[in-house]
Amino acid sequence: MTKPDARTPVLVGVAQFTGHEDDPAKALSPLDLLARVGADALADSGGAGIAIDTLAVVRLFADSSPAFRAPFGSYTNLPKSLANRLDQNPATQIYGPVGGNTPQMFVNMFAERIRSGAADVALIAGCEALRSQARAQKAGVVLDWSDDPGGTPETLGKEVQMISRHEMAHGVAMPVHVYPLFENALAAHYGDEPVAHRHRIGELMSRFTRVAAANPFAALPIERSADELITPDGDNRYIGYPYTKYLNANMFVDQAAAVLLMSTGAADAAGVPEGKRVYLHGSADTHEHILMSNRVDYHSSPAVRIGASHALAEAGITAADLDHIELYSCFPSAVEIAADMIGLAHDDPRGLTLTGGLPYFGGPGNNYSMHGIAEMVARCRAQPGTTGLVFANGGYLTKHSFGVYSTTPAPCWQRADPAAYQAEIDALPAPAFTETPDGEGAVETFTVVHDKGRPAFAILFVRLDAVDGRPGRRALAQMHDGLDALIDAPVVGRRVAVTAGDPVNMARFI
Repeated sequence: MTKPDARTPVLVGVAQFTGHEDDPAKALSPLDLLARVGADALADSGGAGIAIDTLAVVRLFADSSPAFRAPFGSYTNLPKSLANRLDQNPATQIYGPVGGNTPQMFVNMFAERIRSGAADVALIAGCEALRSQARAQKAGVVLDWSDDPGGTPETLGKEVQMISRHEMAHGVAMPVHVYPLFENALAAHYGDEPVAHRHRIGELMSRFTRVAAANPFAALPIERSADELITPDGDNRYIGYPYTKYLNANMFVDQAAAVLLMSTGAADAAGVPEGKRVYLHGSADTHEHILMSNRVDYHSSPAVRIGASHALAEAGITAADLDHIELYSCFPSAVEIAADMIGLAHDDPRGLTLTGGLPYFGGPGNNYSMHGIAEMVARCRAQPGTTGLVFANGGYLTKHSFGVYSTTPAPCWQRADPAAYQAEIDALPAPAFTETPDGEGAVETFTVVHDKGRPAFAILFVRLDAVDGRPGRRALAQMHDGLDALIDAPVVGRRVAVTAGDPVNMARFI
């Protein structure tokens, strides 16, 4: 075996924690969670005298969306607060960005910095404590979740705006209302009748519950049948058709995870055992056309197809060569589309998750994939020489990051500039979009948004008829009447008339 050179990046430490404390006053704060997994990742490496020069904290949901803002104070500089807890003084401290792709993107980015000599030892950590936050608010318990160590962390620039005002006005905002749009488009693409398709996704996600039930870090380690998952009964009500509550990511968890990367030279100097080392063999970072209104279609993902292909090719393997697979799984459609784009069967005997998935293992905000990476490292260590793929997703199937891992050294690995393959995605044509439609067309996809289990309104993407030989434009609309008739009925492809409104366009069947 060829020994990697001193600048080869290697993952040497991982850590996970899941809290089940019912008393929010006794639960760990976000900073407590970060400090725990940060210290555990350093210890897991088996090395000594490790000095971190680069530290990144994945952005909390409290700092990502007003909907999740914590009422218990604030952390003004989480990376520095964590560094202080760990008695470290890294020169580079980064906070953010928003997106479930962030953990894998950080691994790719810091591996490149290590390879180039810009870094030697990088710790990446993230957490969420939304379970305890919600319990404290419900019980009227006041917590102190604040720290002001001074200074300002580095960010990676301005956050990408992933929705427009027009989309938001029509309900295209919360992921629970957006991913069902992909799901209903997939049903039509597969040629499934609606009820048959719901059974398809129930079978898919039942396999995920089986993995979660065996995972000691799972927030909800309960195996459920397909029928249990898809039947809208009791607490398992519809959220956005065809998804019941059990098919939605579970964000209300107390979970944390961390990953430690080093140069091979630094790992050697610290005495990190060979059995702890897992190498990055391939990577990619891509994004779709940002707005949902501008997507190529709603049943595929060119950015996943191209990104996964690049990462696997960089590693010198194909999807058939993988031993371990971890696909981002906030909702079933994310799994189905990723599997389709990568070339994996939905019932692949290797399995499509190592954690159990965001609805069952837990969906700790932007940090879920850190757990996926930690599970991948553990699996590769346990079976030396095997290879695994992590796919991480952010936004509305918007931003994607990929990592291919193995204990086999990767002495020649270098990260390709993502712009080189992103250009192919950016060049893909999408239907023209109008905010002020007036005419007839066909439903491209839809969902029925529910409120406390009852239909509230429908969101529809419509392809208007061609005019004067020009391709039909795409438009957004809502429907408020006759919503029960849209449940378990073939809606995609039906003819509608759309009328422009302010701020919401309206559609009716014709």
